Amino acid sequence: MTKDIKLLALDVDGTLVQPDNRVAPDVRTAIADVAGAGLRVCLATGRSYVETVDVWQQLAWPVDRPAEAMAVVGGAMVVEPATGRTLWQRSIPRDLAAAFAETLAEAGYSAMGTVDAWRWGLDYLAVPGLDYDDVCERWFGRMPRVKVREIAGFGNDQPPVLRLNALVDPADGPAVEATLVEQFGESMNVHTIFAPNYGVTVVEAFALEASKRHAVAYIAQAYRIGLGAVAAVGDDVNDLPLIEAAGLGVAMPQAPAHVRDSADAVAEDGLAAFIRSLL
Repeated sequence: MTKDIKLLALDVDGTLVQPDNRVAPDVRTAIADVAGAGLRVCLATGRSYVETVDVWQQLAWPVDRPAEAMAVVGGAMVVEPATGRTLWQRSIPRDLAAAFAETLAEAGYSAMGTVDAWRWGLDYLAVPGLDYDDVCERWFGRMPRVKVREIAGFGNDQPPVLRLNALVDPADGPAVEATLVEQFGESMNVHTIFAPNYGVTVVEAFALEASKRHAVAYIAQAYRIGLGAVAAVGDDVNDLPLIEAAGLGVAMPQAPAHVRDSADAVAEDGLAAFIRSLL
């Protein structure tokens, strides 16, 4: 095993799964081999639990130890894979969520708030905007098992949200992000990403302490592992804090230039080859 690496954290979209939402056979085998050799492996994804569990179930995990927890919702939540039970989370203060949704509404966008499904029995709160029909078709329509509650606005009578996002035209993304960062950048993490398996560009916001870096650090500490003993693989800006903090940060070849430049290595030969290099 590569010296000092004890945990492998894998992004899902753009990294682990193919466009058909399947894990390639060579990647499955590589993960099984390193897990069998003693390396712990966790998923760290922007997806919610219900969107991730099918991917987790495609992988072969050692039968002689419990599965590692998953970091989901961009690192705002850590869950137990087999049950969906929440182990850790960081939500957005309700007043910030309400103000963020109002700013999106003024620009004509629907606001989607991801909530803790294990605690609340639903996956999303949605404040419909002018584009809501498009959101239902291009976002919720790709997630047949999610439960959505439409609301007039985020308030104290609603569950707290872990992530806020909106679908934006790729050409408009930078301007929308700049407006939101100017207004909320000191109180929330705001960025724009492309979700390859959904084919949409999303602007999203999290609490300041919610990130894949924080979530994977929580997972690792259960095994007395620091981030210096973590190898992390990802392909977009939401992976960057973890890639920079990990002992071995790896970018996928299609990652933005600044993500590749910040990584210790680029998986030029593919994910399976990189995982096998850890043996």
